[in-house]
Amino acid sequence: MTRAEIKNWAKTKIKGHVLELLVPIMVAGILTNITIGSQVSFEDGVKVNGGYNIGILFFFVQVGLAYFMVKFINDQEHNFKDLFYFTKDYVRTLIVGFLQGLFIFLWALLLIVPGIIKAIAYSLVTMILADEKYADLGYMEVLKKSEEMMNGHKMDFFLLGLSFIGWHFLALFTLGLLEIWLAPYQTTASYKFLDNIKKEYEKQNAPSGSASPAETKEEAKKFCPNCGTQIDQDASFCNSCGTQI
Repeated sequence: MTRAEIKNWAKTKIKGHVLELLVPIMVAGILTNITIGSQVSFEDGVKVNGGYNIGILFFFVQVGLAYFMVKFINDQEHNFKDLFYFTKDYVRTLIVGFLQGLFIFLWALLLIVPGIIKAIAYSLVTMILADEKYADLGYMEVLKKSEEMMNGHKMDFFLLGLSFIGWHFLALFTLGLLEIWLAPYQTTASYKFLDNIKKEYEKQNAPSGSASPAETKEEAKKFCPNCGTQIDQDASFCNSCGTQI
């Protein structure tokens, strides 16, 4: 799917599900950005913020969010409890999250751009941790697997994120109210992109004839390139918006 098709698909997908998505997205964001001992002081007229970010301790919630979003995207049963599902694999998720943050930080010390590239390369880390197929991967193997999957797709993912900047500027004029819709929209589009990349990688690296029934069913789906509505394989026009296929 192209970037425009993914965004149109996401707009259609979140209809009627905005609040359902907003709550876990907000909870995951808050928990992974907790700062304790925060204080503000002035030194030589310069404002200084102090404190310790302990969000890494809740990194498993980001894995849970990936678990939740993948199930939502693929029309599988999902609920808020999915956010805390990976407490059972707490040590593994914590160490991988720490290593991910450490390597991004070290690359960013060189220049900001290498740090951004490394962060994008690790975009699939939470989805890999949330997938039982990769339960036996070691800490470093999870990071390397994400880099392998994102190879050749980093710029496309960066441009997808960049395409939402206009929406965020527009949200400023609504005093942030637009973010209630925008956060689920962008999150769904981002996870759809990553899910497609992950499935493409697994298909290309799977032994012949090993595609699962779920993957076969997913490949058989056809969507309108304009509005993202699922349509029949032999349809010439979209039943929703009338676009010619």
